[in-house]
Amino acid sequence: METTPPPAAVPAPAPSPVPAWPKPPRSLPAGRGASWWTEGWKIFTVAPLPWVGMIVVLFVINVVLNLVPVIGGLAGTVLGPVFAGGLLLGCHALAQGRPLEFMHLFAAFQSDRLGPLAILGLIVLAFGIVVMLAVGALVFGAGATAFVAAAIGQSGDAGMGSAMAGMGAAAVIGALVALVAGAVFAMAWWFAPALVTLNRAAPLDALQASFRAALANLGALLVFGLIFVALAVAATIPMGLGWLVLGPVAVGAAYASWREVFGD
Repeated sequence: METTPPPAAVPAPAPSPVPAWPKPPRSLPAGRGASWWTEGWKIFTVAPLPWVGMIVVLFVINVVLNLVPVIGGLAGTVLGPVFAGGLLLGCHALAQGRPLEFMHLFAAFQSDRLGPLAILGLIVLAFGIVVMLAVGALVFGAGATAFVAAAIGQSGDAGMGSAMAGMGAAAVIGALVALVAGAVFAMAWWFAPALVTLNRAAPLDALQASFRAALANLGALLVFGLIFVALAVAATIPMGLGWLVLGPVAVGAAYASWREVFGD
């Protein structure tokens, strides 16, 4: 009696290759900054109700957190990138032909990206504290120096006027320092949540890569930013209700910018 040999084992599929990191960013023309808004609008119109629902819930969460003294605001800053990661995962699902679900808002909390995104939030928090302390020290130190110098050199109203002028100049310098620092950090931040969430980059690597990509696409980001300012003004006029649309469109536009600069 012949025996049938057992069937050969079916080989397991090879794991998909992990994209090389860091990936070199693409440099795009300035006009692409406007097209990102077009892509963001398309992403919104595919599933407007889930998008609006997520934005409303995210707004409520932030309001509740800010009602908690000190800790609530700190928690909101740390968790901000985590929620951003969830929204970006929603955009990525739509780009892959899958439906957008309300629970995408919390998707990053259930993934292994939670830790890196929270670390990204801690970096944002630390940066804000450092800038606040540095600007405060600059303004206070320069103002105190001007006040003492004026008090020694002059008296009466003239001395007080010189001191106030010195403090005013210190405040202007502090504001400029904060503005420059904020702009530099915004460049490092722009692509970072997507790089951590979708490219699985480490937080510091993501910030560095984002800054390089922003420098390479400065024109496109400037066009994008100018359009955002105009849209933000328009969205704020009707009692802020326009943000129910502008919020998700901006998320979609940010995803489109990442996809063109870093995506496959």
